Amino acid sequence: MAMGRGFRRRRALSSQVITRRCSHEKVSPLHKFRISGGRNKSKAIADKENPGFERGSSREGIMIRNSESQYGIIAKGFHWLLFLMLTFSVIAGNFLASMPKGVEKLQAAGMHKSFGLIILSLILMRLAWRLINTTPKHPDGTTPAKAALANAMHWGLYALMLAQPIAGILMSQAFGYPASLFGIVDFPTLIEKNIELAKLFKAAHGYIWIVLVIAVAGHVGAALYHHFIEKNDVLNRMGFKTKE
Repeated sequence: MAMGRGFRRRRALSSQVITRRCSHEKVSPLHKFRISGGRNKSKAIADKENPGFERGSSREGIMIRNSESQYGIIAKGFHWLLFLMLTFSVIAGNFLASMPKGVEKLQAAGMHKSFGLIILSLILMRLAWRLINTTPKHPDGTTPAKAALANAMHWGLYALMLAQPIAGILMSQAFGYPASLFGIVDFPTLIEKNIELAKLFKAAHGYIWIVLVIAVAGHVGAALYHHFIEKNDVLNRMGFKTKE
């Protein structure tokens, strides 16, 4: 009996020593690979069970890039920031046109041109982001004619948003005034002073914003039509509410 108890005691002590040694030893690369493989499989299974989590998303569920069904946070940011800046620029431009000539009008014109340069930069960045990203598909049941009309409206808006600040810059330079960003950085001179051309660009600048306002109104109307009449998710694609 005493020998049996001694044997069991020695066996327990040896097991403790082995356990302590294992806890201080490094895990072999093969063992790490097996562990990580198991975790990756578990992650893949979890992702399959969570279809709302799409590629381009952060772990918190915020999509950075676009998917086939939703716009990412960057595209949404460009969209709403441009909407706000264009709205402000149009209102400020009308106010500027009604101001009497003087120092205050020149200062206001400088601010207006600075915002125009920012808008132009944002539009170019948004276009670049669109070209390197997936574009969400049209809603199910969209006819080819409606899809073509929607695409034409989108690209038409881009063209107008580009043309408006460019016409303003050319108008300013043709009148002999530089276009600068808050007086810090001058936009490259594209044309020399030419009053006749300046008048043409001034007229173009005025007409383009009218067409742009109409196009934006049509864009908003189309989004509301999709939301309330066709009851699809087109409007929600540009919202900031995350999917649950």
